[in-house]
Amino acid sequence: MGGNTEPDRSRGLVIERVGSVMFGADRIVGEWVAERIPTFVHTPESKALGVIKGDKLVAGVVYERFNGVHMEVSIAADTGSPWADRETLRTLFHYPFIQLGCAVISVIVPASNLQSLNLATKLGFHPEAYIKFAAHDGSALVVLKMFRETCKWIDYDGQKGR
Repeated sequence: MGGNTEPDRSRGLVIERVGSVMFGADRIVGEWVAERIPTFVHTPESKALGVIKGDKLVAGVVYERFNGVHMEVSIAADTGSPWADRETLRTLFHYPFIQLGCAVISVIVPASNLQSLNLATKLGFHPEAYIKFAAHDGSALVVLKMFRETCKWIDYDGQKGR
């Protein structure tokens, strides 16, 4: 997936844009996500993609703990922002499943966060496990998974994402 490469000499970064998705600003996007998810801690080893609309960062996806088969994903977005268009979602899921060759990704969401659970299921994640009393508010944590071969956003085995 090609894009425009824009050097940001003030931070020593090379940032690439594919449509509205920004690659190469892992720390900036990771810290932005951490400001929006109360229990999330950005680590230097994680990779993060940002979604830009106009000149504003409106969503971020952090990919971490990749073990060659599986990784965890954290997603944050500005409320009410129309960030999740088809092209953007294709790029965000292309990265772990096609570029890295990941087989399965997971998101972990408090059961009390209905907005995030709704987003995750609309994206195609399916509940895998419930961990009772594990969320910061005392609710359960819901582990949701998505497999590469069932991801509707990517071209896998010659089948186009929807």
